[in-house]
Amino acid sequence: MQFTAGEGPCTASQRTGQPVFAVEEDLRRRWPMFADLLLGGTPFRAVIALPLRPGPYGDGALDLYVTRAAAVAELDVFAAVAVGELVTSALTDAAVWSSWSPAEGPGWLHGPVPRRRAAVWEAIGKVSVALDVDPTDALALLRTDAYTAGRSVDEVAADLLAGRPPEDLRPGD
Repeated sequence: MQFTAGEGPCTASQRTGQPVFAVEEDLRRRWPMFADLLLGGTPFRAVIALPLRPGPYGDGALDLYVTRAAAVAELDVFAAVAVGELVTSALTDAAVWSSWSPAEGPGWLHGPVPRRRAAVWEAIGKVSVALDVDPTDALALLRTDAYTAGRSVDEVAADLLAGRPPEDLRPGD
């Protein structure tokens, strides 16, 4: 949902390196598109995003979705940050001690979710060339189409790669 919206607590946590604790009101105020998708389509009412410190292959963030917003105020912040540190450590160890080669990548990279995301990047290239726009604008067009249709960017990308004309994404057409 955050990738489709292009915004959200996870991206904020990754960008700032700080934990984010956001209940419904915060979500609506700070990330309205993401809030619409999350609150309208799931039982979750709060998000805790924990930064994952940079490891050998970059940084990231971990989202914890909460159905009861009051639980966020009850959370021990130091324990939450410790969870992020433990996850970072486990991921770093897995990367360092893994047996895959850089050319093939880890096994999870060949699963269905990463393949769908790879299709998004392929669709961005297709839209960029067909409409003569830069990749950032192409992704914005995919996101706009997904958001207005109540779909994910992954679904829109799959349609484009299955033959939907990129020109369908032009606003006002």
